[in-house]
Amino acid sequence: FFPQRASMSVMASAELAVDNKSDQTPLARERQHAQDEREGRLRFVVVKNDGLDRSLISLIDMKSIYSKQLPKMGKEYIVRLVLDRSHTSLACVFEGEIVGGVTYRRHATQAFAEIAFCAVSATHQVRGYGTRLMNQLKEHCKREGIHFLLTYADNHAIGYFRKQGFQKQVTMKRERWLGYIKDYDGGTLMECAIDTQVDYLNIRFVAEEQRRAIAERMEAGGAQQQEAEYAGYDPAEGGVPAGLQGTSWRESALHCSMQGKPVPLADCLQAVLAEVATHPDAWPFQTAVSTTLAPDYYEVIKDPVDLASVRARLTPRAGAPPHYNSLDQFLADLLRMCENCRVYNGDNNEYYDCAVRLEAFVRKKVGEVSVSRVPADGTRPESGG
Repeated sequence: FFPQRASMSVMASAELAVDNKSDQTPLARERQHAQDEREGRLRFVVVKNDGLDRSLISLIDMKSIYSKQLPKMGKEYIVRLVLDRSHTSLACVFEGEIVGGVTYRRHATQAFAEIAFCAVSATHQVRGYGTRLMNQLKEHCKREGIHFLLTYADNHAIGYFRKQGFQKQVTMKRERWLGYIKDYDGGTLMECAIDTQVDYLNIRFVAEEQRRAIAERMEAGGAQQQEAEYAGYDPAEGGVPAGLQGTSWRESALHCSMQGKPVPLADCLQAVLAEVATHPDAWPFQTAVSTTLAPDYYEVIKDPVDLASVRARLTPRAGAPPHYNSLDQFLADLLRMCENCRVYNGDNNEYYDCAVRLEAFVRKKVGEVSVSRVPADGTRPESGG
């Protein structure tokens, strides 16, 4: 399954080429896509190998596009996955012709899907169909009960996937996906969480409306008036800036508790770190990995972290803001530390076992910390945190 990463790299290159070649802005392309869909010129069709002639013809058309756009991949391999009945494809159809597609495998019991291929024909790349195709896939995932998309990316593809909402920090528990997809050396596993509250096909339009509303309000007030309203406001003194009076904005404060007792965030994190550092399985993670013991470690692990570096980030620095502003940031570093260990060492060894047990302990201790954001004046509860 290693060639899956090659497909992602090619797709990323195609998308970057679109941004450079097309005279249209991303917003203008989205508007054109929406209009084409309303008028029936552009359609996105789910295709499976159900044995029907029309389905097989569509799948072979997508196979041809993948073969042309992903020349480093074997044609036999592409055919095998595209026609595999455990895979689903989403075809991009413009004026009756299939011009692109994405093929993925759904793991229904785990509520995630793994992308295998994604490409748009060379003659239609300048229309920006790659991003629209990914957004249509996310909408389809919402309907199918898929909560996450996973894919492996090499260094050339990471930037593209970030633009599409993927991140290198996998938030799913490892046991949820381990054994369902193959782990690759040299590839970065990336995840995209599917938010059921987000309309992926209209999100750019919503952002543009918000931007325009803010710009209009600023113009109505005038730049000088805005400067006067905010002049003299000191966040350290609290209160509501003059420009925000009469709005729903309220100054908020972070409320943290540990085992039911109120504790400042920094103290909570220090307490968790102290227990993690003294855990019997924490010995491989105390300091940075030595290149004497592992000469190629930093070639494999691009984002290293260890307990000493986390401790340094928690140490207050004069005049500098704290490194960790949330519990999630702190947890992400510790989880990445354990994941790095598993990626480099593989399984069936003591380092891997230590990482698994320590991660379970980290999650348990972090679960004992409660963090919420509340109004500083105590008027009413506020969501977030």
